[in-house]
Amino acid sequence: MEILVLGVNHRTAPAKVREELFLGPDELGTFYAYLKEHRDLLPETAVLSTCNRTEIYALAREWEAADHTLREAVYLHKGVTHLNNGKYTYSWTGRDAVQQLFRVAAGVDSLMVGEPQILGQVREALDLAEKHRTVGALLTRLFHTAIHVGKRARAETEIGKGTVSVAFAAVELTQKIFDRLDRCAVLVVGAGDTGALAARHFAETGPGALVVVNRTYDKAQELAAELGGRARPWEELEEALAEAQVVVTATAAPEPIVDVPRMERVLKRSPRGPKVLVDISNPRNIHPGVGTLERVFLYDLDALQSIAEQNRARRLREIPKVEGIVAEETDRFMAWFESLDTVPVIRALRGRFEAIAEEEMRRQAKRFHPSDREALEAYTRALLNKLLHQPTTRIRNAATTSKRGLDKLVAIQELFELDVEAYKDRNGGGVEGGEGETRRVEGEGPA
Repeated sequence: MEILVLGVNHRTAPAKVREELFLGPDELGTFYAYLKEHRDLLPETAVLSTCNRTEIYALAREWEAADHTLREAVYLHKGVTHLNNGKYTYSWTGRDAVQQLFRVAAGVDSLMVGEPQILGQVREALDLAEKHRTVGALLTRLFHTAIHVGKRARAETEIGKGTVSVAFAAVELTQKIFDRLDRCAVLVVGAGDTGALAARHFAETGPGALVVVNRTYDKAQELAAELGGRARPWEELEEALAEAQVVVTATAAPEPIVDVPRMERVLKRSPRGPKVLVDISNPRNIHPGVGTLERVFLYDLDALQSIAEQNRARRLREIPKVEGIVAEETDRFMAWFESLDTVPVIRALRGRFEAIAEEEMRRQAKRFHPSDREALEAYTRALLNKLLHQPTTRIRNAATTSKRGLDKLVAIQELFELDVEAYKDRNGGGVEGGEGETRRVEGEGPA
């Protein structure tokens, strides 16, 4: 049994190829149903598919046959041969496969390093696989560990600190001037992709009011309704500018829609206090001269991109720290995975029960005469052997080449909280077998 990953991502395939390989939640039902027909070969499978990657993780009995079956499954369901020509794909087993998922969850394999969304996508991938009953003890533990790695990376490093998104940089800049946005009215001018993204970021801060103005009123209404805000027609732009403390512009207008004369009129009608204007349009929606007016703080696309670049550079500097966490957790997971053999589990089970028995004998020794202690120890050993005989026999008969056998070994370890590493050298023995072999069908392992 080996852990396998087959996939493409933003490093290996262009956007068009990734789009054609995307497996959405509505497609996974039939895709997983097909894979279930090959459970003897692929006992467990889980798909992680986003705009930047499609990766299939699997517990595989014969890696070459399993790899072929996964490629064939994608071809049958997507009608494209991108996975079959070897041009865009990577296929890794063992440590490399485990490390790949951990790097993804930690945010170092993302197009936008440290992006927060990927951790939720890893969790959703596991949820969908559980819903379709395609994962068991092995992949469930792998994905839970990956989520733990992602949380560690963000808690112990600055891989996720500071935005690298221009739209969110607008929020960060605004919060430097207004400590509390819940007392501010935010106006977003433009309901296209950029405007909508900015509006969503501001909505997450809980502003006092959120207003959307767009040339197409229906589109403004749709975005405002989604975010719990209010839409206003284009003809009321000047009134909306006067009422807002924060203004974000993101339209495709070829000329500035806010010039100095208009802003001077707006300021006369506005309450006292600062007014933050953030222009994330190209060409500009706000004339640069507006920034010279009293009470106005104007930020343009260059300022936002500068902040995003600084944060991006800071995140890149954190990658070595995150890679250290990934390596540590990969070592720990592989040690656990390689312990899923009958001998180490039996050794750990006996070691745990013997430790309990020895502790109890020490506690009870004072109740017995010294001459009786040898008999007490003999009785305890005999009782222990009788209690462990049947479980030990069952464990010896567990076939580690089958999913059911592996599931049993996982369950025993978790049920008795066994620390296999602590007992691996017991009685001079070691865990049979060396480190798990890694095979690469294509490409090099994850960097």
